[in-house]
Amino acid sequence: MPRNIFPFKISDDEPRTPLSVSPYNSRVVEHMLDSFDDAKNYKYVAFRPGYPLQAAELNEIQEYFYLEFSIIAFITNTWNAYSGTPAAQFEETDLQSYAGPFWDGATPIVPYDQIGYNTLLAEGTVNSATLPASISEIPELVDVTDQGDTIRVELKEGFYHASVTTGNDTVDNNFRYAIYYESIPETNVAEIEKRDNGKTYVGFSMTQSYISPSQFAGETALTDPSLNDNSSGFTNDVAAGARRVKFNFNRVVTTDTPAGVFGGGSPVNYNQNCIVLYIDHEQKKVRYGNGLPVFVQSTNGPGSFGGYE
Repeated sequence: MPRNIFPFKISDDEPRTPLSVSPYNSRVVEHMLDSFDDAKNYKYVAFRPGYPLQAAELNEIQEYFYLEFSIIAFITNTWNAYSGTPAAQFEETDLQSYAGPFWDGATPIVPYDQIGYNTLLAEGTVNSATLPASISEIPELVDVTDQGDTIRVELKEGFYHASVTTGNDTVDNNFRYAIYYESIPETNVAEIEKRDNGKTYVGFSMTQSYISPSQFAGETALTDPSLNDNSSGFTNDVAAGARRVKFNFNRVVTTDTPAGVFGGGSPVNYNQNCIVLYIDHEQKKVRYGNGLPVFVQSTNGPGSFGGYE
């Protein structure tokens, strides 16, 4: 089954970008935008002394720039409609003000799925002309359900824009990238027990790694043979070029304040999680990192924006 590459529109039959064709041979489609291949999330072309420079590598730098720029522009347009004073339809009583996107964490490319946007359309909060895309195209990235005694949060595959949050002080420089999350069943869900106070933050664990074209003597990095020279129309396994720097979301994690737990109960520092949303147990609200209410579905009735029983 093809993966969701929204908001990009790349043909499944013949995926291509301006510089993916011969003789330019950019691998950005192959590495990020081919819906039948895994997303590799390469963010840097890491040139090294003593290794040849590939034309494809220079072309990839250009295409990665426009990929990042396109996602930033799309998120800005989609999320800024909700910044500022809360809309009356969200029934806010605490004068919570919503910032724009790109908080210190991970911002989904759209705040709501098809159910959420259809609810906003029915309430008159938005009209079809202001939607980020047609309803049928909008992906479901954040699925929150009130299950009675627990809140279930499922983060689904797709693009998120994230600040680097790995828990490693030498890596976490607050640079920000568009990262594709490849969801794996049982690692993309958190179930949080309801309580009367405190907050629970839900997000991703994140890693940075270096990827080499080939495993030569002395190489310790992970390898990807597709990074070898492709100027002849095929991959030359003895013509290595630059490494890549890769950022990945690994799984969904939770952090409670003041102390955190993850998985089997080992402590987690807030700074090790790339936060998407939080549950305010005292206010009985679910909000994104910028304060905007998350659409909460219910197993006992219609959903609502932010609130639960």
